[in-house]
Amino acid sequence: MPGSIRIERVGVAALPRLAPLWEALFDHHVAIGAAGLAVIDREESWALRERHYRRLSAEHPWVSIHLGVQEGCPVGYALSYADEIDGLPAVVLETLSVLPEARGAGVGTRLMRAVDAEADAAGIGTAVVEVMGGNPRPRKLYLAEGYRPHSESWLRSRRPGGGETVGGAAGSRAVVGASVGTAGTAGTSAGADAELRALAAELGFPLEFSPGPDDTWVSSDRIAELVPAAAGTVTDPLRIGALLDGLADAGAWTARVEIPAAPAHEALRSALVALGFRLSTERLVRRQPMHRRRPV
Repeated sequence: MPGSIRIERVGVAALPRLAPLWEALFDHHVAIGAAGLAVIDREESWALRERHYRRLSAEHPWVSIHLGVQEGCPVGYALSYADEIDGLPAVVLETLSVLPEARGAGVGTRLMRAVDAEADAAGIGTAVVEVMGGNPRPRKLYLAEGYRPHSESWLRSRRPGGGETVGGAAGSRAVVGASVGTAGTAGTSAGADAELRALAAELGFPLEFSPGPDDTWVSSDRIAELVPAAAGTVTDPLRIGALLDGLADAGAWTARVEIPAAPAHEALRSALVALGFRLSTERLVRRQPMHRRRPV
């Protein structure tokens, strides 16, 4: 592509300009197999992603958007936000996307540098990124930038009586069961949620719910979030499966389990694989950014 590329920092008002850039990233995720999970229709994805970005803006101290612009047209963006990880202030690089025709020109690296410079100016020394499972190229890039494995998110979507949503070959979708957007409604009262939380606690999983549906994968309107306790987590697939069945009956037929990076929780990881979970994303952390104060 002709013309020089400049990096601009823009506000949340510029979110609509990101739509084609996000859709290019969505297409890439589908092309690499989307971690083996079924994806939603492309036409539905951006509206859900924009909603996610606006929720981040409402829930965190700040959200930052850096655009790579060429001849007045956005060719890439980095969206990051301030958060905490392991009790320390951190900047999370939520999304990094570059149009296929602009790749190889260093746009992604310059966007990362812009995020680093902003973190440095804020006095924040911890950086966080998440990489989709089965996507080795960006993972290799981040590891070369000093990031290290921190944790993994494992995802399963299985409707009651409707089967599991699974990915087909790269670039295709396969959904076994009911259509996207349907979910059980039984047992969604506060009392039922309390019972599910108590059952999860018995197994060593604090349980929370996050809003769905997901902007990439087929999921329920409520997603069960399970993080194993430091010790004493049950790893019996039958007992975990009973909890998942109860969640599905209450409408949360998508469950996400976050565990520390390998080799921690190997028994639990094996149980999740046996239950049909897929490694959806891997979180990488860099404690001291390596490229501070470089030109962006």
